Amino acid sequence: MEWSTEDENDMEYKPPKQTVVVKEEKRLKMQEKSRGYQEKPVEEEEEEIPDIYEVVVNIKDFQELDMLLRSELEEANFKIIKVSHVTDGMKEQGRKDFWENMNIYLICRLSDGYFILKRNPHLVGFCPYRVYTYRNKEGFLVVGFVKPSIAIRYMGVIDLKAIKLLKKHDLELKKILDSLNN
Repeated sequence: MEWSTEDENDMEYKPPKQTVVVKEEKRLKMQEKSRGYQEKPVEEEEEEIPDIYEVVVNIKDFQELDMLLRSELEEANFKIIKVSHVTDGMKEQGRKDFWENMNIYLICRLSDGYFILKRNPHLVGFCPYRVYTYRNKEGFLVVGFVKPSIAIRYMGVIDLKAIKLLKKHDLELKKILDSLNN
């Protein structure tokens, strides 16, 4: 247990740390080579995405952002399963001093889910993926996601196809969020 001198009621937001994760696929390839397997060499460095990726968008109106985000996700074949309206729920409980426009979009791509979960059914706990929104203290809308490839850390059976799909989803979600400012 960790003791803290911080006030638990302090609403000071601290943005997520920009952490760099060990390149899991390279580690796995090194393990395979040490076992005598011959894999193709890694051709190019892959883009490293922090575990939590956020962008501040230039869009002022949340309804406009919501429609654009939904459109971009669906165009990339991510199905929106549900949108959880966190701010609305807090207001229903009488809490008025809470973040505006905080929502969680639960999304999936079932066609790829089959290959990701086939050998590691416990990874279903990382599904569906989550894309979120909120309005920061400066009044700007923020969109972010927790990268799907975090699930790789918990694979029981190493599955390179699943790893590639999860990393592909990381890049696709990053591309979608980055496109919101274009």
